[in-house]
Amino acid sequence: MTLPMDENPYAAPRGALQDEPRLPPLPGWSAARLRLLGWLGLASALGALVVMLLSLPFGGGMLHATGYAYWLGLITVLLGDYLLLRFKSFVEARFEARGLSWPVWLCILLSLLLEVADPFLESSFHAFGWSALFFGLALIVYGGLTVWLGVRLRKVPGAYRALRVMAWLLIAGGLMLASLILALPAMLPLLGASLAQSRVFFRGCAEVRA
Repeated sequence: MTLPMDENPYAAPRGALQDEPRLPPLPGWSAARLRLLGWLGLASALGALVVMLLSLPFGGGMLHATGYAYWLGLITVLLGDYLLLRFKSFVEARFEARGLSWPVWLCILLSLLLEVADPFLESSFHAFGWSALFFGLALIVYGGLTVWLGVRLRKVPGAYRALRVMAWLLIAGGLMLASLILALPAMLPLLGASLAQSRVFFRGCAEVRA
């Protein structure tokens, strides 16, 4: 006599042997919001790229002639700081990350200080006086804070691959900034970190939508 599978004690289990991992509760994080943050991140990276190109020697004349580069840089910095705050909140909610508040807030404060003081520093930078010294020290500190943030992101458990790439790019860009000699090419890994940040938002969007 053959017993039905439901009554046969020797039958293989039909249910899942292990519960599928589920998303933690993410109140306030919708797929549409994460998608918007991802596109804003791409816009911020594009703005940073334009400012970087205008800052190169062959773009210097156009930079001073237009007068728009400062405002574009300020808007880009404000947008980047806002995205960094949203990124921090998302990573803390999604991965229960800890230890991001201090490096994030200090990076934001110092970036705003450098952007606001840029016109005053630029006018006297060629004299290699106190302004040049302040700017150099600020870059060293900002590079150190960027490395700190990258190290904290490296310790986020179960992070996306894009988040880990972003962490390594922040560490590389921060070290290059702190060296001062490689401050200008440091914009490349930092720009890559912005693109990786956008990828994190898009990945979160796909995950929440699914």
